[in-house]
Amino acid sequence: MIIDCHGHYTTSPKQLQAYRDGQIAGAKAPNYVPARGNLGITDDEIRQSLEGAQLKIQRERGTSMTVFSPRAMGMGHHIGNELTSKYWSEQCNELIHRVCTLYPKNFVGVCQLPQSPGVNPKNCIPELERCVNEFGFIGCNLNPDPSGGYWTDPPLTDKWWYPLYEKMVELDVPAMIHVSGSCNPNFHPTGAHYINGDTTAFMQLIEKNL
Repeated sequence: MIIDCHGHYTTSPKQLQAYRDGQIAGAKAPNYVPARGNLGITDDEIRQSLEGAQLKIQRERGTSMTVFSPRAMGMGHHIGNELTSKYWSEQCNELIHRVCTLYPKNFVGVCQLPQSPGVNPKNCIPELERCVNEFGFIGCNLNPDPSGGYWTDPPLTDKWWYPLYEKMVELDVPAMIHVSGSCNPNFHPTGAHYINGDTTAFMQLIEKNL
């Protein structure tokens, strides 16, 4: 079996981005209260989004399965508040679960965590538990910089993160350390912030005794 260990749902149906656009617009307004909403995506729309993209590439390259998670650039933990991130993560994770249900031999899920700058990572535990215990996901994407390029939260080796790590150990799932987009104009999202994120996390880990 050949497994693609790092796949993102970059071709998700347009309703997902429309929902996100509504969140982004709302977050700019005073007294905005995020709503859970309903995407209204059909199974056929999911199939259509995959057949000419990820599934086509699987067949062409001979891979057996993709470890599949929401679009990393789209996580955008710096947008809105904790509730914004909660609803957005839930929508993204439920869509990944539907993909894995429709194509159980092709995809296995990894969840987006509802992180938010300055909010304790332990608040992500309920969504991690839901995705692992209810959806059968095998891991999570962990953003080391929810601020989107400003690095306002403690390093990954700080005890700030320990409750989440302890839950991962309990559930026996790993995390893929993965930044999202950057709102800092000094860092191009993929050309600088992704490289910066990898290097920063790597140095945090080798300099400490986590």
